[in-house]
Order: sequence, then structure tokens, then C-alpha cells
Amino acid sequence: MEYVYLLTAGLLVSVTHIYLVWRYRKANKRTLSEYAVVSKNGHLIYFIAHVLCDVLILLYAYSFLYVQHSLSLPFYLFVVFAVLDFIQAIVPSTGKTEKVHLVAAYVSWVCYLAAGLIALLSLQIAEPYGMIATAMIAPVIALFVYMHIDRTKLYPYQLIMVPLYVVSMLFITIGAQ
Repeated sequence: MEYVYLLTAGLLVSVTHIYLVWRYRKANKRTLSEYAVVSKNGHLIYFIAHVLCDVLILLYAYSFLYVQHSLSLPFYLFVVFAVLDFIQAIVPSTGKTEKVHLVAAYVSWVCYLAAGLIALLSLQIAEPYGMIATAMIAPVIALFVYMHIDRTKLYPYQLIMVPLYVVSMLFITIGAQ
């Protein structure tokens, strides 16, 4: 069942992000969050998708990491991720609330990445699943680092990072012994 939680969360939020960029493409924004706040409907769609994603990710993390493999640290990192992702989804990336949004979004991504890396390094993962998971998470980390170098347009990196991370976690889940 954890596969369903993980894949549904990743697909839901990825499709939502793609839709928002496509729908508001003329707005020419820098981040996915900025595309989300172009309109009230866009922000509502973004918020709902992220809340559903957070619930599904928590179900996945609880079932796979906490119950099946007794990995508390990555599970709690996913909990922190979900709380901060909820905050960044509800707080608009504009005006007086932009800094709160940015801090919540940034720290949530650090927790998200750390949880995946800790799971990858802590679990015994059968090959070739471990190798594929590593090959999928490596560009996510590289893109996260590169986003700090080239800050002109972040949304293309964000659109790539989420599905790659989910695929990496899928191969970790499939290959975990």
C-alpha cells in the first residue's frame, strides 16, 4: 500500500505544479510558489494538492519507514517536512508573508532530501534498486545545490526534482529488504 501512497502523492503534486506553470505561463514567474499565487484559484489548487500530498507522504513514511523498518529519524524528518510544506502551501509567496513561505519551503526540502538520503544509506537495498535509487536522487541533490547558484528561474528545477525524488524513494521501497 505504501507504493500507492508514494506514487499518488508524487503524481498529484507534480501534475498540479505542471498545471500551474502551464495555466499561468504568461505570468513569467521564478518559482512554483509564485505561479501558485497568481490567482486565488491557483493558490487554492496548490494548497489542496500539497495538503493531500502531505497526508499521503505521512502515510507512506509511517507504513514503510516507521512500521516496517523502524527508522525513526527519516520518519520524523518526513513529519517535519509535512508540517513545513503545509505552512509554505498556506502562506503566500508574496508580500509580508514571503519570508515565512521561503523559510518553510526551504527547510521542508532539506528535511525531505535528508529523509530520503538517510533511508537510502540505512536500509539494505537489493541491487539494482539501490543503484537506480542513487542514480535518481543524485540529480535531485545536484539540482538543489545548483538552485543556489542560478536563481533566475527555479521552477524548471523544481518541476524535475519532485518526480525524480519520488522515483528514487520508490526504488528504495521496492528494493528494501
